[in-house]
Amino acid sequence: MTTPAIPQEHGSVALIFPGQGSQFAGMAKDLAEESATARALLERADDILGYSLSRIMAGERGDELNRTVHTQPAVFVHSMALLEVLRERHPLNPVMAAGHSLGEYSALCAAGVLDFDEALDTIRVRAEGMDNAQPPGTCAMAALLGPSREEALKIVETHRGDHVLEAANFNAPDQVVVSGHLEAVGRLVEAVKNEKRTRAVMLPVSSAFHTTLMEPAREALVARLERVVLGNASFPVIANVNAKPYPDSAHGVKQRLTAQLVSPVLWEDCVRTMRANGVELFLEVGPGKVLTGLMKRIERTVSAASIADLAGISSLGAQL
Repeated sequence: MTTPAIPQEHGSVALIFPGQGSQFAGMAKDLAEESATARALLERADDILGYSLSRIMAGERGDELNRTVHTQPAVFVHSMALLEVLRERHPLNPVMAAGHSLGEYSALCAAGVLDFDEALDTIRVRAEGMDNAQPPGTCAMAALLGPSREEALKIVETHRGDHVLEAANFNAPDQVVVSGHLEAVGRLVEAVKNEKRTRAVMLPVSSAFHTTLMEPAREALVARLERVVLGNASFPVIANVNAKPYPDSAHGVKQRLTAQLVSPVLWEDCVRTMRANGVELFLEVGPGKVLTGLMKRIERTVSAASIADLAGISSLGAQL
C-alpha cells in the first residue's frame, strides 16, 4: 500500500508547534493505545525523565500536569509522538518550521538539530529553572486583547512603576501577553477594565516567562546546553527572538535558545517571515489549536490545520 503524501497543490508546508498552555488530561492517550511508534516514544520519555510522564499526561496524577516541570515535557513529547505517526502516514516535505516558546524545541527536534533524548532532558532543566526562577506567588502574566503592538507597549510602560513588567509574547496584531511582578500585572489589568478597545485577561500562570526575571533559569540552561551536540537542520527553523532562521553554528543555536528565556516571543513576526518565504499551509502539530487560531488573527486568508490527535492525522486529507 502506498502511503499518501500531502497534496502538492497546497504548495509549501511549514510545521508549527505549540507551547505551554495547550496541555490537557488524557493527552496522547489515543496515540499510546493505537500506535506502537508513539507508545515506544512515551516509554522512552519515562526512562529519560526517571518518572512516569505518561501517567501524568493521562491525568492519573491529579493536577500534576499543570505544573511547569511536567507541562513542558508533556507538550514536547506529545508533539513528537504526533509527528512520528504523521510521518508514517503522510510523508512530509516541510520547507521550514517554528514553535511558540517551548514549541521551538519541538521544531528544532523535527528539523534534526536536536535529538529527542537531548531535547527532552534540556527541556527538563529549562522547566525546572523557569519554575524556580522567582519566589512562588510573586509573578503573573496577562493577555492584552485589542491594542496594537505599539499601544500595548505604551500601556506596559505606563503601569510598570518600580516593578518588572514586560511584553512577553507578540502573538497577533491585537494580542500581546505581558509578564512580570504580580503587583504590576494586576495594576495593568485593573487599569484597563473600563477601556472600550482593550481587554486584559489574567493567565493561569504564576511565573513571569520571557522576561528578565527568568535570568536564573537562563543560567541553568546555558550550563545544560554546553553538553548538547547539535545536528544539521533538514529545513530552516524560525527563531522566536528575532523571527529569522536559526544559524548553522552550534554557538548561534545555543545563544538563541538561552536568549529566548528572557526575551519576548515574536510569534506574529515568525509567521510573517514564513509567509514571506512562500509558506502556504501551516500544520500545527501538538495538543490544542492555539496557534491555528492565532493564524486567522494574523492573516485571514492563511491555510492552517491542527493535528492534535490520531483523528486529526486521519482527517488530514479531508481538511486539505
